[in-house]
Formats: sequence, C-alpha cells, structure tokens
Amino acid sequence: MFTECSPSPQFVGMWRAPGDATGTGYRSLDYWAAIARRLEAACVDALFFADIHGTYDVYQGSWATAVRHAVQIPSIDPVPVVAAAAMATTDLGFAVTYSTTYHQPYECARLFSTLDHLTRGRIGWNIVTSYLRSATDNGLGEYLDHDLRYDRADEYMEVVRALWERSWDDGAVVRDVDGDVFTDPSRVRAIDHQGEWFTVRGPHQCEPSPQRTPVLYQAGASGRGMAFAARHAEVIFLTMADPQSGAETVGRLRRRVADAGRDPRSVRALQGTMVMVGADRADAKRKAAQYHELWSPEGQLAKWCGWMDIDLAAYPDDTPVDEVKNQGSQSFLGFLRGLSPERSWTIGDVRYLVSRPRRARRDAPMTLFGTAEEIADRMEQWLEVADVDGFNLIPCSPSDGLGDICDLLIPELQRRGMFRTAYRKGETLRQRYFGPDA
Repeated sequence: MFTECSPSPQFVGMWRAPGDATGTGYRSLDYWAAIARRLEAACVDALFFADIHGTYDVYQGSWATAVRHAVQIPSIDPVPVVAAAAMATTDLGFAVTYSTTYHQPYECARLFSTLDHLTRGRIGWNIVTSYLRSATDNGLGEYLDHDLRYDRADEYMEVVRALWERSWDDGAVVRDVDGDVFTDPSRVRAIDHQGEWFTVRGPHQCEPSPQRTPVLYQAGASGRGMAFAARHAEVIFLTMADPQSGAETVGRLRRRVADAGRDPRSVRALQGTMVMVGADRADAKRKAAQYHELWSPEGQLAKWCGWMDIDLAAYPDDTPVDEVKNQGSQSFLGFLRGLSPERSWTIGDVRYLVSRPRRARRDAPMTLFGTAEEIADRMEQWLEVADVDGFNLIPCSPSDGLGDICDLLIPELQRRGMFRTAYRKGETLRQRYFGPDA
C-alpha cells in the first residue's frame, strides 16, 4: 500500500476531500498508528512510504505552485514514523524510500539495520537515486546526471551489502557474562572498500539484524534504471498502462534479471496503480466525480515538471519532448512511451495529459476503478496476462480510499482465494515475499 508523509501523497488536491484525514494526520503518530493497525487487520503485505529530497521548482522556475497546492510539501521524514507504526503492529511490513545520492552508505547500512531490529525483520528499502535539482541547494552535494547517479548507486550497493552480509559472522555476539565478552572480535571484520565513489573501512556498527539485508525495492523504468534493478532489486515497481502491453514490459524485466545471472523468478514485479473502489456503481461514480472536482491541474503540472526536469510552461506546444534535454527522472519519459509506444509526444500533449484527471472507467490505464467485484476482475487479468506478482495500491483519496480498499476490495479478493486471511506468525518481510526459507 502506497503512501507518503505529506498532505497529498500522490493525487494533488485530494487532501481537500471531505472527511479525509491526511491533510493534518500526516504529521501525527496517532494517525499513522491507526493506518498501520487497519492495514494489518486486512493482512496487507507492507505499507510503502515514498519520499523526496528537494522541492518541485521546475514549473515556471519557482516552487510557489508546489507549495500552494501541497505537491509533496510540506512533508516529514518517514523513518521515525515507521519505527512508531511498528510498535502498533506485529506483522505488517514497512518499506522506506532512501536515496543513494544524498546519503552515505555507512549511514544507510546502520539505519536499515536499526529499523530491521526494531521491526523484528519487517523492513524494506526502496532504493532511489533522486532527481530534483533543488536538493543540491540545501547542502546535499552536487547534482549528478542520470546515469552517473546509477553508477554511484551500483557501488553504493556493494558497500551496504558488504556491511550487512560480510562484516559480522553469525554467532559473533556471544554475551558471555562470566568471561566479560559481549562480542567475539575475531568474528567481526572490516570490509576495506575503496572505490571510485566511496572509501569505507568498516566494520559495520550493528550486529546482524533478523534479515541482515532489508528487502530491496526499486522502481527505475529507464534502461539504466532497469539494469540496476535487474542486478540488485528483489521487488520491482512498474507503472504499466494495461495488461497486454504490461506483459511485454514484465517479460523484458525478467530477461534482464536472467542476463544479470539471477533467476528471473527471484524478483517480484508489482504494478503500481490508483485504486478508487465504491460500495456499488453509484458510489464509485460519486467518488470519481469528487476526484474530478478536487483535481489540481496546476499542482499536477508542478509535479510532472519536477519529475521530467522540463518546464512545460517554457516551450511551445509543438516541441517534441525527446528534443528537450533533461537529466531528471527518465522513468517518466519511459512511462509516456509505454502509454503510446508509437506516439511522438509533444510538450502540448504532455501538458494536456498531466493537467487533467485520469478517466474513471473500468479499463482506464493505470487505474483500478469500480466496485470491489469489478476491480478484482481487473486484478485477476493483470496477474494472468501481464504476469505481475502483485500490486502497489495507491488509494484515492489517501485515507478514506485506504479504508475502502481494506473494507471492500480485500474481502472480495479473500473470497476469491486471491489474498491471505491471516499472516504466518513470526515471518520476516522477505519470507512473506519469497517463502519460509528466504
């Protein structure tokens, strides 16, 4: 289940929905504890926290639009939220977004070992390289071009994996009270990493956590991002228009995983999709009408301009998107091509696309809309045709929509035998995805 510690996690303007608690709840531990308990009662795999560094200041050369419409600002750090939400639950997993560009790997390794200990093995890391230039204005380092960010991330993964997997032996912690030995120093070692980007001696500061390495998530859709995912990720998020074209994307992904020397079934491919579920057709249509009414065209433009690193207000409508040089999130240029592979997208096309709400219909791209029965039918089609392993559901609206998923959709999936009715007690998040021997 997708969320973010901000008033508008994904759909700009929906914080205004009557009764939705996200606008103020995002900064309350009580709110997040209640969300976590509700998801756990529904047996959801994990709560996924998106996060960004910087502000969306590309559109019209200013962050004013993003601030006005709450485009992922204000926001708070998800890490302490996860630690608190874990205290309110026993089984729900948590995934935290953390940048390889604006944090050091030694710091990252310690953070996720800490979270893995505190959650008893229920933590995942959503690996991002970040894309907003504005992050560099706040002391976070220099802006790196797209492929360089992934070059750095490749070496970053070498460092954190060495710290997690090689620095401490199993059984290094002996807790010998009589001998006054807490840890056997002969079973703890430095990693002595010296590379192009990092010099890290070690040893790791944390004893091995339940999973050692958190479950590794990744969502890059560019060629370079997919290559990175094929080497490192265990759970890969995809944003595909429909099951038929999605089957080609998933097939390419699994071939890349095989080319990287891994079992193509050793990764879980998840479709990221908006969910708007109604108790009946009339209720679904009412929610769709509200979604259209509250949609923020200017806010969406600010978000997409930041994603693409292109100011859509600065170019004539007939300018081809491919001709506009950018180093932002190339995943979203790939997303445009995925929507219509043969189309030559122009600036005007993109401005029109992003400033208008998605059409609420049962077969709409990247959208699960309708009654619980209709959405479950569509999910079955995704599983069978596209060969995805599951979904990262993005509720619309953020808090009420999450309740609809738990109260309406998940019971229908359970009735069909598509979703668990209980957790396996004591399992780690990795075991939930890959079985008890993982």
